[in-house]
Amino acid sequence: MEQTTKPLFVAMRAIVIPAGLTIGSLMCADARSRDGKASVPSEARRTIERANAEWLDAMKSEDAAAIAKPFDDRSVFVSSTGESVTGRAAITMLMKERFAKEGHLVDGEIVQDGLTSVGSMIYEWGHVDLQLQRAGASPTTVKGRYMTVWSADTSGHWTILRNLSLPF
Repeated sequence: MEQTTKPLFVAMRAIVIPAGLTIGSLMCADARSRDGKASVPSEARRTIERANAEWLDAMKSEDAAAIAKPFDDRSVFVSSTGESVTGRAAITMLMKERFAKEGHLVDGEIVQDGLTSVGSMIYEWGHVDLQLQRAGASPTTVKGRYMTVWSADTSGHWTILRNLSLPF
């Protein structure tokens, strides 16, 4: 699949927000429905937790394919610089380019600040604090925020449909 780059204002249209819902209302939502029961299916929670842990491991080993694995073939990834790519193959290529330019993860954490289900999609948001290492250079601290939209495919497997990275 061919890698495409789009300005951030064009790529932002790729984030799917149901009518009447704002990013602010997502950020204020918690993972419980009004009756107190968890609104996010447990299988989806486990998939998301596993994907976040595997992302950290893949960042350390510069495994671009592992980073792209939870993405759907129609996924849109918008980087913190506004670069936008579509599809698992393009996301893999983008990550390879980023490793060559920015280095690999030495240490860091991904913190999920919220998770909520809206219709058939799950919205996850959080922040990262990373130490990246390039050959022959001192480690660089990178902090940012993210919003990820998850969707179940026809077999019920949860995949990333949209991912937006934002600098702090």
